[in-house]
Amino acid sequence: MKTLYGRIADKFKHFGGKKRDEETSQSQTASGSDILEQYRIDTKKIKIENQPFRLSGLLHILTNKISDPLQAHKHHLYYDVDKEVGRYIIGDNDYIEQILRPLLIELIEQNNNAEVILHISKYKEQFIVFDMGNDTAVLPKALLKAYESPETTPETYKTSVETFIKAQKIAEAMGGSLSVKSGKRTGTHFIFKLPYIVDRDNRSNQAKLKNFLNGKRALFIGRTKYDTQRAQYIFGVFGLKIENMKLEDFENKKPQLDKYFMVILRSEDLSPKHITLLKMLKQNKKNDFKLIVIHELFEETGKIEMTKQIADAELFNPTIIGDVEEILYQMFILKSKAVKGISNMQVFDPASFMVVGHKEPTKKDMEYFKGAHIAVAEDSKVDQRVMRNILDVEGVKLFLVGNGEELLKVLRTEEIDIVFTDINMPVMDGITATKEIRSESRWKDLPIISISSMAFGHEIKAMQLAGMNASISKPISAQDVYRALERFLKITPAMQARYAKKIRQQNMPSRYKGDSTVLDVEKGIAAAGGKLQYVELLNETMEVLEDSQEELRKLIIGGEYVALKNFTRSMVSLYTNIHATEMIAMFNEIMMYLSSHSTKSYLSEYILLYAKNRKRLEEEINSFKAYLTDIALA
Repeated sequence: MKTLYGRIADKFKHFGGKKRDEETSQSQTASGSDILEQYRIDTKKIKIENQPFRLSGLLHILTNKISDPLQAHKHHLYYDVDKEVGRYIIGDNDYIEQILRPLLIELIEQNNNAEVILHISKYKEQFIVFDMGNDTAVLPKALLKAYESPETTPETYKTSVETFIKAQKIAEAMGGSLSVKSGKRTGTHFIFKLPYIVDRDNRSNQAKLKNFLNGKRALFIGRTKYDTQRAQYIFGVFGLKIENMKLEDFENKKPQLDKYFMVILRSEDLSPKHITLLKMLKQNKKNDFKLIVIHELFEETGKIEMTKQIADAELFNPTIIGDVEEILYQMFILKSKAVKGISNMQVFDPASFMVVGHKEPTKKDMEYFKGAHIAVAEDSKVDQRVMRNILDVEGVKLFLVGNGEELLKVLRTEEIDIVFTDINMPVMDGITATKEIRSESRWKDLPIISISSMAFGHEIKAMQLAGMNASISKPISAQDVYRALERFLKITPAMQARYAKKIRQQNMPSRYKGDSTVLDVEKGIAAAGGKLQYVELLNETMEVLEDSQEELRKLIIGGEYVALKNFTRSMVSLYTNIHATEMIAMFNEIMMYLSSHSTKSYLSEYILLYAKNRKRLEEEINSFKAYLTDIALA
């Protein structure tokens, strides 16, 4: 049987696909941190941060991350979200994505030219149910059996099973469950149940919109019955009375549209002739209807641009209730021109908004920005670590927060020179935070750079309309971050004054002189890529191993020597990760004892020895932290 550490390494290697590998390569500490993360998942000790987040934001991120295989396999992707679910849900969006993304990719890769549907519903007041389905895909019986009994997995299905088991463990750690069913009649479905938490702040605007729109007539012009039913369901949530007209009837009868409050249609169905007719109808003063155009995910740019001259607002499939709620609220409650702006402003080139670096920055390059105060809003722990590594520069102070609300608090208490922000975050997303920042005149010139997986033109346009200056894409690279700083961060007298204060630290000891027989700090810093990264790794490791003393005691007292051997191997790996010299030696000694002695009576001595060594390690870590504090205060 493989060791825990071995299983961790294998699982991480296979899980998450190419993008995850690219993200990992950006961080020098990724290996150690991801070993810890997999250990947390295997032992169900992951930190769940349940916070309200916008469901449509999560789904747009998902769409971007699965778009390559989706396009390669020529599938149609649909998100069916029941109206009871709401615009915001409460949960850990990062871990929810870690479950949904790989399983949707698994469904996509089963066949071609099918419909992949994510149906999100609420079961009573108990669960949010994410049902991921491909009704034409049937899994091999051997794979289904391997899902149930992973220890007998054939090599062919190893990656699929490890993906499923990891997702299942995350679901269980969140208090939920993950199951799979597959058959000729039902197709294949992964069903993830997440405990439902009531959003007591009730962020939905459905009631306001329904009060305003109730009973108003809207016309949907389309080709298929399915598209009509979706439009009737989604727009009907807001009280609109949806009527249907076939595209050929619209072509032949040229109907009067003055009786309709809103017209909804798909740009993919439209020809230049249709657009000319709609333009003429809208110019007629009798017609005061609003025209909403729905685009397909991989639609030709030319077709999308062609419809901008007639659209009051645009939606992009897969469309959900939350997307419709947002544009209707802007149009009819806030009476915002931003929605129309997405469609009808000047031609926008998304490529010009993206920052792409071509130079690997040197230490000297980055030190040009010494004295800068840089704020980063990012909820992903991996991306936080990457940004910390890149911006770990002498004289640069980094303010790292997990959502837009925390970003605003930092801006109100600190002098910030430039902001990098993720888009999809819990509590407050990056778009909303940017609008809040731009609403105050004191921040009108503050550079705001988005960090985003969103790559579609309409999504990048939304960033610009919110007030962002530019965007860098994920996975984050030092080249892109440096180019953004080079373009947007101006060196000011305030920055120079801050750096002058840092000069006083030069008289402090340059090296920490601790007990390397307990903790080899120099090796730890070198491996982690910096002092702050090493402290973070130390903190995370000690937290993960908080219960390890009791676990060791139980295994020794209970005589569970096979489990003890696996546990010991894991401890060697985790303590090697932080260069805890004394601990590594002790657990290697236990391993040798287990292998060479038939009598295990002396093992109990290691219970007290571990407690003693643990105390010495904690003291050494605290001493190192105190040294860093002294440097910071100098």
